[in-house]
Amino acid sequence: MTRCLTEHMRRIAGQEAITLTEMMIAISFTVFLMMGVYGFYSTSGQEYNAGIKGQTLQDGANIILSKITRGDVESGTVYRLETGSSYLIPNGVTPALYTCGGASQTAPCNATWTSSELYYCQDSPCTPTDTTARWYYLNSTGTAVMYHYPGEAGNNDISLYTAPTGSTMSLRFVSATSSTNVIRIDAALNAKIAANVTNLRLAYSGAVTNYILLRNHT
Repeated sequence: MTRCLTEHMRRIAGQEAITLTEMMIAISFTVFLMMGVYGFYSTSGQEYNAGIKGQTLQDGANIILSKITRGDVESGTVYRLETGSSYLIPNGVTPALYTCGGASQTAPCNATWTSSELYYCQDSPCTPTDTTARWYYLNSTGTAVMYHYPGEAGNNDISLYTAPTGSTMSLRFVSATSSTNVIRIDAALNAKIAANVTNLRLAYSGAVTNYILLRNHT
């Protein structure tokens, strides 16, 4: 009798042990599954946000290019880059002459991007002291595109575009090699990736290029 009771208790204990093991396995599987689902949605969300930010930067690059090529209204007249008769990329002459900040200087506005300045005139030839001269340049921190123009109250420097917080921009003016009266404008915006993001696909940026033909260039 005692032996039968002991065997019965052992069977019950064994059945409970198996049930507990199965429960632990089920819980572990559930946790693993939930972690996978969370990881999937988290990555998808990050990629979606990166896509939105990338599109925002691309739109910004297009705005920069549009503002440079379309110009601005000054005393009722719109001065556009295409209407300039001649141009001068300051670091393309010898000795190098930069005109940012409202005055001629030997140091570039942006030491990182020494070709980020364009000087152009409404008459020809275009000289460093031309009274009709206007110019675009990237500020020293790489966060704003500046426009300089002569005004009734003196020279004026205004910001045409400011980069979104956490991003920087690059701006480059290059003389096209195929034709002496064409310049290429390259504008790009790049966002900083958070330190804890290791997925390289989450990098986002925007860039745009355009070619400008100046009339009557000599």
